[in-house]
Order: sequence, then C-alpha cells, then structure tokens
Amino acid sequence: MAMEGTPQQQPLTDRARELQARIAPQIDEARRNLSDFNERAKAFIRERPGTCLAGALAFGFIVGKLASRRW
Repeated sequence: MAMEGTPQQQPLTDRARELQARIAPQIDEARRNLSDFNERAKAFIRERPGTCLAGALAFGFIVGKLASRRW
C-alpha cells in the first residue's frame, strides 16, 4: 500500500518535480560539456606529455611554496 503523503506535502512534491523537469536539460548539457572537456584534455595530454608534466611540476612547486609559508 503506497502512501501519497498529506495534502500539505503534495504541493511540495509537485514543485520538486517541476524543478527537476526544468533543471534536467541543464544538467544533461553540463554533463555533455564536461565529457567533451575531459576528452579534449586527455587528447592534449597524449599529444604533449612533456608539457603537461612540466606544468604539473611547476604547479606542485608553487603550491608547495605557498603551503610552506608561515603566516
């Protein structure tokens, strides 16, 4: 036996479904954009591994210097 909820909860449920329907296309687009960015990043890393390694080392050095500072 499924419970439908109280009459006070029904408008909240309806609003949640409306919000989900309105936001779902935006979430799907963001997911596609992120997937596309990931593929481009992987291709860049495969084409230029030395550049990426040097960039990672430089970034790590800078973060290490900033983290080691005494405030």
